[in-house]
Amino acid sequence: MNWRAHIEALLRAAKPASVCALDASAFELAAAALPDLTIQRYHEPDPPRCGVALGVDALNGLAASAIEQLIGRIRTYSAPRLLLVAQPACALDDAGFRALGFVVSRVDADAGTRVYDYDLDTYKSVPDWLNARFWAHPERWEP
Repeated sequence: MNWRAHIEALLRAAKPASVCALDASAFELAAAALPDLTIQRYHEPDPPRCGVALGVDALNGLAASAIEQLIGRIRTYSAPRLLLVAQPACALDDAGFRALGFVVSRVDADAGTRVYDYDLDTYKSVPDWLNARFWAHPERWEP
């Protein structure tokens, strides 16, 4: 399975209410995967809210800091889930994507691309210590 088929499978499995395409290639890919869904185009001044943001060529030619800023804006204002394709010349490396909470979803060695997935609901597991067993109990305190 190549990276395009992988992204189409992820989009179909996610069944998002809306998709925001970050570039023309992403728009075509999302429209092919979800033909019954209206695909929105990402635009900077007033970005649309959507369930999933998809970028295929959006990172091409951007510096690492510009990629980080773009990802931050999308996560904050547009979508809780991002699917991004990193071409071989991408300025942000694997460690940079991991630092931003992404996981490698697919590596296509033939094309030299990597598909990164970020999902706000699953990017960080809840630590064991964060439960009621370790909370303070004010009724047990004596003055």
